[in-house]
Amino acid sequence: MNMKDNQNEIFPVVNEDGNVIGSATRGECHGGSRLLHPVVHLHVFNSAGDLYLQKRPEWKDIQPGKWDTAVGGHIDYGEMPEDALRREVREELGITDFTPEFVTKYVFESRRERELVYVHRCIYDGPIHPSASELDGGRFWTLQEIHEAMGKDILTPNFESEYKRCFDKGAKNKYALFFDIDGTLVSFKTHEIPLSTIHALTQAKANGSRVYIATGRPPVIITNLGSIASLIDGYITTNGALCYVGNEMVCCQPIPKEDIMTCVEDAKAKGYSLIVVGRKDVAVLDPTGDVDRIFRQMLAVREFNQASPLEEVLQQDVLQLTPFVPAAYESDLLARMPHCVSGRWHPEFTDITANGADKGKGIIAMARHEGFEPCNTIAFGDGGNDTSMILQAGIGIAMGNAIDGLKQQADYITTSVDDDGILHALRHFNVID
Repeated sequence: MNMKDNQNEIFPVVNEDGNVIGSATRGECHGGSRLLHPVVHLHVFNSAGDLYLQKRPEWKDIQPGKWDTAVGGHIDYGEMPEDALRREVREELGITDFTPEFVTKYVFESRRERELVYVHRCIYDGPIHPSASELDGGRFWTLQEIHEAMGKDILTPNFESEYKRCFDKGAKNKYALFFDIDGTLVSFKTHEIPLSTIHALTQAKANGSRVYIATGRPPVIITNLGSIASLIDGYITTNGALCYVGNEMVCCQPIPKEDIMTCVEDAKAKGYSLIVVGRKDVAVLDPTGDVDRIFRQMLAVREFNQASPLEEVLQQDVLQLTPFVPAAYESDLLARMPHCVSGRWHPEFTDITANGADKGKGIIAMARHEGFEPCNTIAFGDGGNDTSMILQAGIGIAMGNAIDGLKQQADYITTSVDDDGILHALRHFNVID
């Protein structure tokens, strides 16, 4: 069946109180505009406590082929939520005789859309006739079946989040949590981890989640995590080129020698600053003072005062190069370094690593080593070098202070690092109270 949603259908645009403030097409609302639009959900339980789920057809433009809330649909422009609920229940399941109970109202966010969700539930033991044109069937699931399917890409993220929010509040979800440092865990303003973040991670660990660092920093300058050091289970460093758990190496991907020398010689010839990260030591070329200005003064990194001679570091495996070049020159430099990739998180410099080394691949390596599924991970970031892990993780979260490009890729956008962003996100996904 060749079907698709009508992209020109008009939806109301609302504020978080549900007041209509405008209108937009389905295509606009689902196309990354993040215009808040209202929907109704109904969770249908039977007398035995089982929960009915619908199967979304493959032609749907959102979460095709996954199992979802029994009834979910958009409120038409000019329609009241109660009327929309009865219409959707009739159209999707053929049910007309039921008594809905209002549960809650909340804002759901994904990388493509923002919805104001009116949640209802009912107990129903009568016949159900799922729409052949709108659904790919449905059935009742036991609560154990639902719990076993969580985090396995079987259920929609919206349903999982809503189920835990509304019906499974006593059980906290357990994830492998991955955090960037600068601008995510650590404030650019205070150079410290907010107390709310420390408390949130402490509770997440107590509830059974794991905590991992995923940073562009090499180990020698990861010196601002003392307040959570006892909570950390492992490290993805130098943008995935060096990953380890305790004293055990998970992966190490050095840059080929010819690409290293291309960058070093270019920096010397053109006179720009360069950080060379070796397996054990770091060398700093800083003819323009950019390293001092940004790392020592703005990021409060003092360890570069003990930088090693370049010749010594070049004898080691080099894991990362950080040239202080503008984005316009970055592509030209990379064209002469064919075995490398770049991850920029600051307008004045970029981090270059070997092909196959990024934070997303670091999550894969860590999952293989630690024995958890990549789909059962949550990644937090704010910069361009976080894109790979935001896309790789089961749930990718952008901080409120993140760059726009990362927000567009994220499954969820929380508040900023200075506005308790990590605390709010872990609560939203039921990792903590």
